[in-house]
Amino acid sequence: MKVFCRRGLVVATTVLLVSACGQDPAAEAPPEEPSSTDSASESSSESPSESPSESPSPGEWQDGMLTLSSGGEVYYWCAGEGSPGVLLEAGTDSGGTDAYPTAFTDPLVAQTTVCTYDRPGTGSSDPPPRGRRTLDDLCAVQDEVLAQLPMRPPYVLIGQSGGGNLDIACAARHPKRVAGLVTIDSYHDDPEVLRAEGFVWHDNVEQVDYVHYSEELDTLRMPIGDFPVLIVSATEADPGGEKNQRFWLQLSPQSRQVVIEGPHDLQEVVPDQVVSEVLEDLRAVLG
Repeated sequence: MKVFCRRGLVVATTVLLVSACGQDPAAEAPPEEPSSTDSASESSSESPSESPSESPSPGEWQDGMLTLSSGGEVYYWCAGEGSPGVLLEAGTDSGGTDAYPTAFTDPLVAQTTVCTYDRPGTGSSDPPPRGRRTLDDLCAVQDEVLAQLPMRPPYVLIGQSGGGNLDIACAARHPKRVAGLVTIDSYHDDPEVLRAEGFVWHDNVEQVDYVHYSEELDTLRMPIGDFPVLIVSATEADPGGEKNQRFWLQLSPQSRQVVIEGPHDLQEVVPDQVVSEVLEDLRAVLG
């Protein structure tokens, strides 16, 4: 069994190894959700998203299923109120509804609307359509999800690992709808290295061609916009991560990088430190 956990990408050949790069199946159960939970969620009694291990505080909660043009459905939750809204993207092959602990989400929920979702093939969402998928496919899903969530542009996009790379690509497509962008240990990947290491689309649950993905990110014209960008880098992930991720400082004239002691999944291990930096950097747009 092979697991690749480098340069912001997580590709597992077995579900048993998903927790190696972010998800924690053993996380403790949260408090009971309020009875007002959407009926779409209630209809799936065995779904792990009914009692998500990393949900926002009860009382702020709404969740359910969103229908995509592909015919599949994705699970989401939202909490809080206000604008600009925040969309959280999880790392590669991870569901967003389980990727961020309450210590990270609650301070954001206290400020504004916060939403996340499980991309097709992850969490409680349906599998993706069969066949090779690219950044165009992933950003099209994000577009459809955003259109159905209870918030309006511009948005603050926050992504961990491969989710940060996805947010960069989608922000480049729609810079005017972005109020701010945060990446959490998201690497600037070398397509040739990924190709040599055997990244192929049919070996990951999202069926994404990550070689093509990284090639497309290399073609972005910098800067992609003039909004605040925060690059959060971990000290205990891949060697050279801090230097590698400096590449993303080109994304905007308002970019800065902060380095935090900890492993790749900083939002889980030191969530208070990460969200403190997020709130500091985005004070102007969240205030």
